[in-house]
Amino acid sequence: MRRFLLYIFFIAFLSPNVFCQRTLQKIADNALKANEYTFAINNYKSLFSQIENEDPLKATIAYKIGYCYRHISEPLHAQLWLNKAIELNYQDPIVYLYCADAMRMNQNFDKAITYYNKYNELVPSDKRGEKGVESCRTAKKWLKNPTNYKITNLAYINSESSDFSPFFLDDGKSNLIYFSSSRTNSNGDRIHGGSGQHFCDIFSSKEDSKGLWLSPNSISEQINTTNEEGSPSLTKDGNFIFYTQCNYGDNHYQCKIMSSSKIGSSWDKPNVLDLSEIPNDTSDYVHPCVSADGLKIYFASNRPGGYGGYDIWYCTRASSKEKWGKPKNAGEVVNTDGDELFPYYRSADSILYFSSNGHIGMGGLDIFRVNYDAKGKPYTLNLMSPINSPSDDFGITFRDSLEEGYFSSNRPGGKGYDDIYHFSIIKLHFKVKGQVLDEITEKPIANATVSLIGSDGTSIETTTNENGDYEFDLNPQTNYVLLSIHEGYLNSKYKISTYGRKEDKNFDVNLYMTQLDSPIEVQNVLYDVNLWDLRPESIVSLNKLYETLIDNPHIIIELSSHTDYRVGNKMTNEELSQRRAQSVVNFLINKGIDKNRLTAKGYGATQPKVVDHKTASLYKFLNVGDKLTPEFIQSLNSEQQEICHQINRRTEFKVTSTNFNK
Repeated sequence: MRRFLLYIFFIAFLSPNVFCQRTLQKIADNALKANEYTFAINNYKSLFSQIENEDPLKATIAYKIGYCYRHISEPLHAQLWLNKAIELNYQDPIVYLYCADAMRMNQNFDKAITYYNKYNELVPSDKRGEKGVESCRTAKKWLKNPTNYKITNLAYINSESSDFSPFFLDDGKSNLIYFSSSRTNSNGDRIHGGSGQHFCDIFSSKEDSKGLWLSPNSISEQINTTNEEGSPSLTKDGNFIFYTQCNYGDNHYQCKIMSSSKIGSSWDKPNVLDLSEIPNDTSDYVHPCVSADGLKIYFASNRPGGYGGYDIWYCTRASSKEKWGKPKNAGEVVNTDGDELFPYYRSADSILYFSSNGHIGMGGLDIFRVNYDAKGKPYTLNLMSPINSPSDDFGITFRDSLEEGYFSSNRPGGKGYDDIYHFSIIKLHFKVKGQVLDEITEKPIANATVSLIGSDGTSIETTTNENGDYEFDLNPQTNYVLLSIHEGYLNSKYKISTYGRKEDKNFDVNLYMTQLDSPIEVQNVLYDVNLWDLRPESIVSLNKLYETLIDNPHIIIELSSHTDYRVGNKMTNEELSQRRAQSVVNFLINKGIDKNRLTAKGYGATQPKVVDHKTASLYKFLNVGDKLTPEFIQSLNSEQQEICHQINRRTEFKVTSTNFNK
């Protein structure tokens, strides 16, 4: 994974007359020790073909080949050779973890889970196995339900080599993108023993008036040398650049952060950025990201005092003329026992982004951001699919405050080893519209106040016109509550959501309001014959009544129960209906409604139903104003009589006061 650290390693040269296994193994082991993975693979493969299957060394060599492929992020080859090591009975349990990691990157999630569980059994103290299982399950879910971003390969810029770690800059005159590349016309024309590619240089491209990127150019020979340079970051004005440079000598390499200032259209001689207070520090300092004002810089380092391999650190300074302060670790919310790399500080909203293989993710490196909950507590958020994939995804940058930018990835289907991709949010359009209507008459209610309250902090309101109309635009990925209010009516509430929707949607929602002075029937409150215990089917309707009381906290109601006249004598009817009404009151009290807001009243058959518009619309033989008395019912045929008995058997509530104060 040489693009992650931009290592420059000592390159060994194999004498043509070296053929014996011991010498070949020594050369390969030395290359592996120096992180010359491509060179090591070639020699290990030669050695592997010369060893008998029964020799335990063969399993070790297969493991080392897989290990090298793992480090240059070629998961297909890594899985092949690590599996081969397992088949040859390689003894170190780590082979199951690394093979599972490769399988996850290859989207073989179920098989990867099996290997992670095997590693858990062998090394229960290492939580990487458990984390791997969770990552596989999460990746499957995210791939099935991607977020609403469009991803496009930046073909105008990418080459057949590695192009990665972009940085977008609007310097007030033009839009530019700076990035790292190992393309063949770089100044670092030697071959990297880790990847087999040329050393990287920093290139830039300018966006033309049509939004197309022009052919990239090497930015400056002052910056691009025969060593390796990459991961650029610039101040907002474009006058200062910070980047990684990796130097090598005799068996020695080190990566450090460089800085240079603009002189006219070129760059001044770069200087090493002195960020370490440790004497003779040999740690790597890579992937700088400077804030827009140049007073804060994030970077990755394996310096002492971190949480794992490479951590995100930062330094600050009071002005551009002063020295940087002592490095501070970004903390355990960001850093893990894995590697955290490629920080990006989005100055527009003061949010830190970074890449990690230590947090729960989809594959190799995933891109994360630091979010804050309602209490200001930070937590990490995976950007999920399609920005992240089971491959390595890293080096994000944004076009200022827009939800649009660029990142790099080695996902399948690219132009080269690593490619730069453009991402942008797919702009969906959501709207809700409808009428506010009287529940009984279904006539429009003018001048009602309709409020829209969203989980994203939205809180807006409108007033209905003479037709009771209202309308709102909605945001994506948001849960909403619609609330209508009008004097003389109970408040009405309705919930809608745009969360998870991938296409435009217009919601048609009519809000029905009930007059305070009208009895309101609670539909589908059911009892067994001659019993007053609530049946389970009644709970849905009673929960709606509960919500009405919550939405209207100042009302006091009478809860009434009515029977038809056939149940029995008058006393039995009234007693039964009283107990049924009390059962509803008890339900509401158990839900938390103050008992002083509720009165139970059983009317038996003494208050026949008076047909309203809603009931009349359901039954053609009934007219508005008909009273379902015994005499009226007996004048109907048997089928119609049974319908009227059912209508009379009802549970209602009416508002008796609007002045409840607890």
